[in-house]
Amino acid sequence: MASEIKVDTISEKTSAGGVTIDGLLIKDGGISGDVSLIGTTPTFTIGDAGAEDATLLFDGNAQDYYIALDDSADDLLIGLGSTVGTTPAISIDENLAIKTYGDITMTGTTPVLTIGDAGAEDTAIVFDGNAQDFYVGLDDSADDLVIGLGSSVGTTPAISINSDRDVTISDGAIDFDIASHDTSNGLKLGGTLVTATAAELNILDGVGSTAAELNMLDGSAKSTSSITLADADAFIVIDGNTTKQIPASDISTYAGGGITVADDWKVTSSFTGGANPISANLAQTNHAAQGQLGSAMTVSSGIWTFPSTGYWYVAARAKFLIDIANGNVRYDAIYIKATTNNSSYTACSHSSQGVYNAAAVDNMNYETFNYTIIDVTDVSNVKVQFQFDTNNTAREVYAPGGTATDTGFTFIRLGDT
Repeated sequence: MASEIKVDTISEKTSAGGVTIDGLLIKDGGISGDVSLIGTTPTFTIGDAGAEDATLLFDGNAQDYYIALDDSADDLLIGLGSTVGTTPAISIDENLAIKTYGDITMTGTTPVLTIGDAGAEDTAIVFDGNAQDFYVGLDDSADDLVIGLGSSVGTTPAISINSDRDVTISDGAIDFDIASHDTSNGLKLGGTLVTATAAELNILDGVGSTAAELNMLDGSAKSTSSITLADADAFIVIDGNTTKQIPASDISTYAGGGITVADDWKVTSSFTGGANPISANLAQTNHAAQGQLGSAMTVSSGIWTFPSTGYWYVAARAKFLIDIANGNVRYDAIYIKATTNNSSYTACSHSSQGVYNAAAVDNMNYETFNYTIIDVTDVSNVKVQFQFDTNNTAREVYAPGGTATDTGFTFIRLGDT
C-alpha cells in the first residue's frame, strides 16, 4: 500500500519554499504540478452552492480564457478573458440551449452538421433579424424543407422542397425574380437559355388559341376544305404595327363588295301615249326561274329609290306595237332620267325608234333598249325615273302581262361609290 499523509493545516511558516507532497508543490495558495482525479467516479467541485460565480481560468501568455458558471444568468460560459460574463464564446442554459457568440467553422474532409435526432418534430435554423426573422427548416408533418418568413416552421413559407425534390413557390403575392435574365444570362429550361424577354413572353398573356390554331399560322396544319364565308367570319390583318382580327364584312367593304344587289322589274299592263314618268302597273318580275340579289328597289309615283349607295347599272327596255289604225310611226323613245337633289331630273340615256308602215302591216312591233351607270352617293337625293315619249299619242307601249317581261327595268349594284 502506498504511503499516506494526512495534514490538517500546513502553514507557509513551516517551510518558506512551500510544501512538497509526493512531487506536488503547494505554495502561496497555488499548486505546481500535475493533478489527477482517480477512482471510479472522481469529481472535482468548484463552488459551495453559494450565490457567486465559479470559474476555471486559463491564464495564458497572450490571452486568458475561462470556463465558468455565471450565477446571475444560471449559464455555463466559455469565454475570452478572466471576467465571467464578458466576451463569452459559448453559453449553455438550464434547458441545454446553446448559444454561440462568434463564427463556427467545421473542419475535416466531410464535415456534417446534423440538426435533429430523427424525432417527429420540426427542426430549423432561425435567422433572428432586427426587422424580420427568416428560417430554413424541416416541416416534419409535411416532410418538406421550407424557407420562410418568421420563426415558426410552416408559416409564411416562400419556397418548399418535397421528398420528390419538387420545388414550389408559395401561393400569394410572391415574385420569383431572376435579376440576371437579359437574353444572354438568366432563366434556363432543360439546360437551354430562354432568350425571350419578359415583354415578349407577356404577349402570350391572354392568348386563347389552341396549338392547332397557332400551327395554322405557319401553314403546317393548313386546311384544304372549303367553307362558306359569312360577314361575321374573321381575318387577321396588320394595322400599322398592330395585329388585329377583323370581320369578313370589312374585306367586302374595302374590296368593293362585288355585285351585292340585282333587281328586275316590269310593266304589267300596256298603255298608250306618253308617260313622264312611267308610274303605273309596276312589279318585280316573277317568272319561274326569277332570282333577286340583295335588297329590292322601291318605287313611288314613278320615282325609284336605291336601297344603298354605290355604282348602279340601270337599264330600260320597251316593246312598242303599231297597227293599221294608228298609222305610220315617226318617233317612239324611252328615257332614263336621274336627280342628285331629289327634285330636278335630267336625261342620262335614251333610245328611240322610227317606223314607216308603208305596207300597212297590222300588229307590227319593235323594241328599244338603253342603259346608264348612276353614282348613288346619297339614297335620299340620288334617284331615277323612266319616261316614254312618242309623236303619236295613240302609240302603245306593249306589256300584255304574264310572266315574261316585254317592257321593264333592271338595276344592278356594281360596287362601292
